Amino acid sequence: MEPRFIQENCTEGNRVDPRQANIVARYRPDIILFELPAKRENPSLLFNRYSPSKKPQGEIERRIRRAKIAGREFPYALSDIGVWKNIEKLWRDGHDVLLFNIDGQDDLRRAYFNLTKGIPYDLQRKKPLFWVHCYLKEVKMGGYIRDILKQYKKKDNPVIAVFLQSIHWHHVKFLLKNPSQKEIWKYYFGRFSKINPENIGPKIKKISAVHYKYWKKAPLKDLSQK
Repeated sequence: MEPRFIQENCTEGNRVDPRQANIVARYRPDIILFELPAKRENPSLLFNRYSPSKKPQGEIERRIRRAKIAGREFPYALSDIGVWKNIEKLWRDGHDVLLFNIDGQDDLRRAYFNLTKGIPYDLQRKKPLFWVHCYLKEVKMGGYIRDILKQYKKKDNPVIAVFLQSIHWHHVKFLLKNPSQKEIWKYYFGRFSKINPENIGPKIKKISAVHYKYWKKAPLKDLSQK
């Protein structure tokens, strides 16, 4: 299989960003990957169970209503309305685009948001926790993408719309190349001279119990045992 990946951001600002909706209309993707947490470790949305003519209309409307409500506080959330309307158009045309939520766990997202509230993004990137968070999110994303591609049989060259922020997609592409654990360590944490495989776990534990919970399950933890 040789999928064609098309990545696009959504700027989290004070206005609607039409770029992702335009990707759906222009490229008619076969698969769309959203930066939202999977439900019960299953990235496949319920729409994938139905043929294009039988997609649950009530669920589509519910998601559009939810975007409108979120848009009252976060205007960029209104961008999702155009995405869903263009997905609907594909289904009406008989094009069965499949949808997947591939972000890391919801409690991980919320924990990081609460820990960094009010801290400028540029400062966040200079802290080890930012890279721990990215790694834990992105190793999950990469695993989901591998499973999705393994199970997808409809086309040899599917068009896949990747609606992850560009920083995460850049890192996930690295992980999809199957680097060694030492290469992954250097990629994420090589910039921090005071961090090593032996002391990173206790440092994470002091900062965030949630991140430490997932770190203990992540492949990189094994480096400290070698």
